[in-house]
Amino acid sequence: MAAVAASGGLSLFSAETANAVVPTSQHFVFGGDGDNPVWRKTLHQPYWAMQSFAYDHVYGHIYFVQTKVGSTNGDLWMTRTDLSGNVLGAMAIHKFDHGSSMGIEPDEYGSPYVWLAGDWESPNADGSDPNSHRIARFKYSDGGDLDYFDHPGQYLREFSIGISDFVDCPRPAIDPYTNRLLLRYMGTTSPWRIALFDLAAVLSSGISDDTPILAKRALPTNTQLGIADSAAFQGITSYGQYAYLSYGAPPSDADPDPDSYLVRLDMNKSGGSYEEKFATTAGASLPGREPQGMAIWRSSSGPRLAFGFSSKISGSPAEFEASVFYKSQLTG
Repeated sequence: MAAVAASGGLSLFSAETANAVVPTSQHFVFGGDGDNPVWRKTLHQPYWAMQSFAYDHVYGHIYFVQTKVGSTNGDLWMTRTDLSGNVLGAMAIHKFDHGSSMGIEPDEYGSPYVWLAGDWESPNADGSDPNSHRIARFKYSDGGDLDYFDHPGQYLREFSIGISDFVDCPRPAIDPYTNRLLLRYMGTTSPWRIALFDLAAVLSSGISDDTPILAKRALPTNTQLGIADSAAFQGITSYGQYAYLSYGAPPSDADPDPDSYLVRLDMNKSGGSYEEKFATTAGASLPGREPQGMAIWRSSSGPRLAFGFSSKISGSPAEFEASVFYKSQLTG
């Protein structure tokens, strides 16, 4: 779908679209202005690949999640950096999942609340490999070591997912402008779905059909998006009315330079619809380039749609670097 022309100086919300559950808002221009504040940075564990990231906009920190390639135990490293990707601290967390999406809720300096999928050891009913079934909220701590299944209750709060069409694999993200929690999950009525909640309602009442759901819809399949099956989901976030997703595959012998995509969809619509798909060349020069993570950066100069890439450096074992780009132009 064609991109919409940009216009400057607009506020987040505009009064349009009657009867919409999520108020109408502007959207980011994928081909518009942007920058690359984090370039080829080594995170705390150089042999583990970055999977996602999110911002503490109050204190100016980025929190990255890293996983060991090939690992299936749900163990992750979290790395705290400044806004240029320089490492400030790290924390080990165990049995939390793959870490492909996360949310940050600012609190104290260097210690926000982290929202991340957990419950990695719970078996699936069909006997398949374990995956995540709940969302965890816990405090980040430099030098910390937290096990999902072995922790004092005051350090971690679990959120069971009581949505009627939920199966497993929840992926959280937080819009820092509206304080809404977006959840991507495997559903019963379509392969992948999203649901949007006010964060305050989740903290008060949990995640269920009884908690007011601002929006719920199916995500388009790769076929509906017109992209290869190998272009895996790599991140999700939301800003106002729109959800943003990242797709792409790591390089391979068969395809040494696979395409990476940014996708925008309207949370007030349904089915396999989407508003825009954009093949991004950001980070095209990176070795072993693979898209990883998306987040809304509430910066001092305005909202930014940030999206990341992990780059694999040759070696034995392989080392990884992290890069982050953003788009800042809004329209609508």
